[in-house]
Amino acid sequence: MTDSDCYVGSQAADDNISTIYRFDAENGERQTRTEIQGNISRLTTVGDLLVCSTVEESTEYEERYANHIIVLDRIGLNEKWTNTVGNSAFSSGLSRLNDTLHIGFENFLVGFAVTDGTIQYRAPLNVGYPVGYQGDLVADVERELRRLDPETLEYKWSVGSEVAGRPVIVGENVVVPTTNGLLCANIRDGQQRWSRTLENESGLTPELLVYQGGLLWYGTAIDELYGLVPTTGETAFSMGADLTLIAATTSGVVINSGYETFELQVVPRE
Repeated sequence: MTDSDCYVGSQAADDNISTIYRFDAENGERQTRTEIQGNISRLTTVGDLLVCSTVEESTEYEERYANHIIVLDRIGLNEKWTNTVGNSAFSSGLSRLNDTLHIGFENFLVGFAVTDGTIQYRAPLNVGYPVGYQGDLVADVERELRRLDPETLEYKWSVGSEVAGRPVIVGENVVVPTTNGLLCANIRDGQQRWSRTLENESGLTPELLVYQGGLLWYGTAIDELYGLVPTTGETAFSMGADLTLIAATTSGVVINSGYETFELQVVPRE
């Protein structure tokens, strides 16, 4: 979802064809649709592009899975290019720096050329959620939070352990989920600012962290939603919620809890 558009992917139960819809985020009116090959595992908007990762059974890989990265024009949903990655892992996160899409898989990090999908590099790094920052990548790499030089893939700093999720940058700090809570570090030098365990065992919820209205919103595996002060990790808000999705909007956070989707209006903290 972007400020002006909402993208939804659906797939038929008996084939490998998926449909992508673009809706107006304000009135829900459908703008356009397109069909693609494979079952959708992720849709991500990056500038004027919609990046789709799909998976389909393939005898070519001896009943493993063929993963496809399909890049579409965000407005018209016209396909620009597709590339196949023969690996059983699903792609889980991406970042664009200049003319390269850096996409993390379970067992490696891959750089694709934005223009035509040519693979620029493939590194044996377990990277889940790369985030761009001042020309570098900040990501969960091999269970640590690390800042990488995308040209050399060397680390500028590493911090923490049991890191397992998408980093969120707030000012000069970066916050990332761990297997039992959250960790915050200075994004320039990696110095740890604070760490927080939530309800003894938060479980693995790598994507349920966003920043909105001056608070970090984090959903744990024990059905709890927290609003935390980003500088200290202190709890400012909490409620029970069986979360499967959380996304920041211009005025609040959208929550999917069980079979219900709703938006929490967030009043910015002074």
